[in-house]
Amino acid sequence: MKPPLTSSPVVCVSHGFQSHYERDFCNALAANGVAVTLLGSDRSDAAGLQAGVHFVNLRGSQDEARPRWRKAANLLRYHAALFICTAWRRRAVVHVMGLLAPLFLCGVLQGLWFRLLNRRYVLTVHDVLPHDSHTGWNRLLCGLAYRLPQHLVVHTERARDDIVRLFGLNAARVQVMEHGVAPAGSAGWPERPPRAAGAPVVILAFGTQAPYKGTDLLMEALLGVSFPFHLVVAGPCVDAAFQARFAAALAAYPQREQVRWMPGFVPDAEMQRLFAEADLIALPYRHIDQSGVLFQALRHGLPVLATRVGALERYVTPEVGELSDGVTAPDVRAALERWFARRGSLSATAIRQRAAAFEWPSTVRALQAVYS
Repeated sequence: MKPPLTSSPVVCVSHGFQSHYERDFCNALAANGVAVTLLGSDRSDAAGLQAGVHFVNLRGSQDEARPRWRKAANLLRYHAALFICTAWRRRAVVHVMGLLAPLFLCGVLQGLWFRLLNRRYVLTVHDVLPHDSHTGWNRLLCGLAYRLPQHLVVHTERARDDIVRLFGLNAARVQVMEHGVAPAGSAGWPERPPRAAGAPVVILAFGTQAPYKGTDLLMEALLGVSFPFHLVVAGPCVDAAFQARFAAALAAYPQREQVRWMPGFVPDAEMQRLFAEADLIALPYRHIDQSGVLFQALRHGLPVLATRVGALERYVTPEVGELSDGVTAPDVRAALERWFARRGSLSATAIRQRAAAFEWPSTVRALQAVYS
């Protein structure tokens, strides 16, 4: 039996990150003998947490229909409760799963509190700089936020190298931990229903919609494909101006009846259903390091189409799907045609076997040196 990652309790602060990520990460820590407290929200999958994970609903409601003043009041209340909760657990390791805007409050002031008060402060960095906002101000705030933890955790070597290069940090402080998937047989792994012969293929573009996601490239590419399709775009738009532009583009789309748009937060159960009904996950990103949606696709045995950006090509191998060589609509269209031509040879079993190499209970073992 492997020794526990640490004898210290670990407090996981998710800041409302993806419910499946916080659940599976905390379950994996508990499976490795760690006493875990998850500080979550109404959206957390508390029922899916294993024994050994103590859940505290600190953020409360995350209803997107709340007025702005209520959101602001909830943010202040949450941080006051967060400071008290972590102060009460001064001997614990605090592991923040990702930064929340505003960066000055959540990255700098909050990080300073954890560093001064708690036994150890660890921060997972998903995006080295905020997407579509690589400003000098954000770079300054990120640089301050990244210097406060004893250790940073990233999911790829590329991200580690970028942090070291951009911010001059000691590489020994940056730990690479592969993004994980829930173990085979765990909850939330529905079987894919049978497909009718000749039915349009179902392509899913999942997650928070933003310019860097390239959903517009995908829609343009699909206009010229040789096969029938149905596109599902599911996930919130955090930027109201971008949502208005996307809605206008969708209204003018020549094949509007073949696109289903599901704006807003997607609960975990609905996400599982969408993945089960899809034939392909599309990741036509303009820029990214890696994507949690990719690992959900692997877990479900779903083929993936992605652009050759960041570290995506490391995971989207020929047995998993297709890579677009460029970030243009013709490049994405060519990759879609290649996938459709050989879709019958892509095995869900083989894709899930690929996912087995990234099961969370194994990937979190990389944190042993970080938590010590």
